[in-house]
Amino acid sequence: MTTVIRPVRVFKMGAVRLPDPAPDMSPIDAVRLYAPSYPHLANAELDEPQLVGEELHYAIKLEAVKTKG
Repeated sequence: MTTVIRPVRVFKMGAVRLPDPAPDMSPIDAVRLYAPSYPHLANAELDEPQLVGEELHYAIKLEAVKTKG
């Protein structure tokens, strides 16, 4: 009998690991659930996932800071 193991998604923001708040949602929609605590995640994007052991790591790409002048 074959057992299918679904990797656990983990979102990485630098050294901060954010557990998946909603495994049934798309990765970007799940990350945006953290926006009330981390407002900059409302506009974040994700890198391609990397399989690390039994975890699927998504690196969060933050929008570049725009400055005047």
